[in-house]
Amino acid sequence: MPREVDDAQYADIRRVGCQALEALGMGTGLSHLEWFRRPDGSLAISEVGARPPGAQIMTLISRANDVDFVSAWCRLMVFGEFAPPQRRYAVGAAYLRGQGQGQVKAIHGLEQADQELGHMVTDVKLPQIGQAPSVSYEGEGYIVLRHPETATVEQALRRLVSLVRVELG
Repeated sequence: MPREVDDAQYADIRRVGCQALEALGMGTGLSHLEWFRRPDGSLAISEVGARPPGAQIMTLISRANDVDFVSAWCRLMVFGEFAPPQRRYAVGAAYLRGQGQGQVKAIHGLEQADQELGHMVTDVKLPQIGQAPSVSYEGEGYIVLRHPETATVEQALRRLVSLVRVELG
């Protein structure tokens, strides 16, 4: 989730996203839109959900804006009040998916990841030894990173997923 939410490169998706919500009759509420940029630069919208997003996205929004976004959503729905926060950080999540078959046997690379990236970690749900593999696309756990610079978060996420491996067996 980049810090530069108002960047011109996202103008077309903001426009199309608003059009999609308007077409669906979405007024006050919380929704999420999944989209992809095709190789030719055009947009493809794969899902518009009139509900909070999954995959820890509410946590990411909260960390990026340094607010409790669930409480902000509740205030919007109950009182009609919403003060749009200013995004202060770039954030990202690495989902820890087990490799192999069976239950969680080991988690490799956590100490090195903590030494290198621990200062950026805001939220962690680690797999537990003996845990059955998850049927969710989120996997067996996750680690959320935050930093004021988008490029730093992107690099840190690449490093994190290169270091941490969940072994099933």
